[in-house]
Amino acid sequence: MVNLLPAAYETQFMTFFFILMRMTAAVFSMPVLSAQTVSRPIRAAIAFWLAVLFAAPYIGLSPGEGGEAFVPSMRVYNGVIDFALAAVGEFLIGLVLGFIFQMLVSAVELSGEIIGKQAGFSAASVLDPVTGQDSFLLSQIKVWIATVIFLIIGGPEMVLMAIAKSFQVVGPGEGFSFAVFSEAGYRTFIFDDGRQYALMSMFYIVGLRIALPMIGGMLLVSLAEAFIARTAPQLNIMSVGFAIRISMALFILGNLIVFVVMALKPHLQSYTKYSSAFLSWMAPQ
Repeated sequence: MVNLLPAAYETQFMTFFFILMRMTAAVFSMPVLSAQTVSRPIRAAIAFWLAVLFAAPYIGLSPGEGGEAFVPSMRVYNGVIDFALAAVGEFLIGLVLGFIFQMLVSAVELSGEIIGKQAGFSAASVLDPVTGQDSFLLSQIKVWIATVIFLIIGGPEMVLMAIAKSFQVVGPGEGFSFAVFSEAGYRTFIFDDGRQYALMSMFYIVGLRIALPMIGGMLLVSLAEAFIARTAPQLNIMSVGFAIRISMALFILGNLIVFVVMALKPHLQSYTKYSSAFLSWMAPQ
């Protein structure tokens, strides 16, 4: 491959470029920063300066007294295709590490969608500025709660720590076999590899667990409405049923909000477990 930079600066530039690719993918896919309310220039600027911080010991901006955390990019690429594949690999690693946390937060949104349908909020959907789609009000409330917990438990720091660890497993521009990447994704998202639940299973299990108290309450309300309709057929149960259902849903949600928060905290903290599992499969055998 033709060298466009002096040899003294080529290693520094390549190291920074691959760090920037991995960091950009993580920033654009992680919760909060991936929302449409955060403009792309802001996300790009955050990714750029985080990449500068990670690459500082290698580009002469920091003395790096603690020693190098990973090996800088020293690989020689055989043409543009080889270089492009290495760049795509960096992007995929960052994308997966950010998307794992996004899936954990999306489980909360799933519970809100289930609750919204059970509580009769189907006709009261509003535009979600995060996804740009219509969603139930209860779903947005739970996503906001999960976002606050994400910030309280240090979710952004957890993602950055996973990114830093990923550079020790797969160095900048080092490249990897896409068969290894596919196996790591399968083991992380689909296959239960001793972590109690696979990530896809956790997505549905946690969503249903959070929604189960509301489903049970709405079932009792439905039974009560059916009993009233049979005993007092002259009463138009449909005219008052929606108000009763919504009132009960808000009452149950208000009483369970503390328990929901207690359940969400360990759920979001499991990000470290899933990201470590992904990186362990990406590590050279």
